[in-house]
Amino acid sequence: MTTSPDSPIDLPRPSSVSVAYWLWMFAAVVLVFSGLLIATTSGDVLRTRLVDLGTNADSIDGLIRLIRGIGIVSLLVGVVVGFLSGAVKAGDARYRRALVTLSGIFAVLQIATVLLGLSPTYLLLVPILLITASVVVYRQAAAPWFSNPQESDDA
Repeated sequence: MTTSPDSPIDLPRPSSVSVAYWLWMFAAVVLVFSGLLIATTSGDVLRTRLVDLGTNADSIDGLIRLIRGIGIVSLLVGVVVGFLSGAVKAGDARYRRALVTLSGIFAVLQIATVLLGLSPTYLLLVPILLITASVVVYRQAAAPWFSNPQESDDA
């Protein structure tokens, strides 16, 4: 098997790809740790906090399940972002598209959960990191790193 002169193996990794990788990894770490924290917070602590905020007593149990669900989703998205970012760093264009799509969708959902008061405000850092990494990885300097002569556009 011969490699073409443009293959990612022969090119030095563009700095924009490395920057995007580290932004995604930082976002993944924040998501995993905050997801673990949110998902494992005591129900009594959440209940007390929701009562202090004036939440209707009938809806507290549902809100606690929703908040825990948000924590589990954050944890899972953090693991997936961490996994996919490694493949993107290696030069796989398919994983780049998948990770940018996941980043965009989750950024919108994270902003919505913060605005609705279901997630802490510091988690607005995550959409900033995800969107920044998604923009940086599509800079013109990174294009040769993701070109794959074996991959056809028909697939």
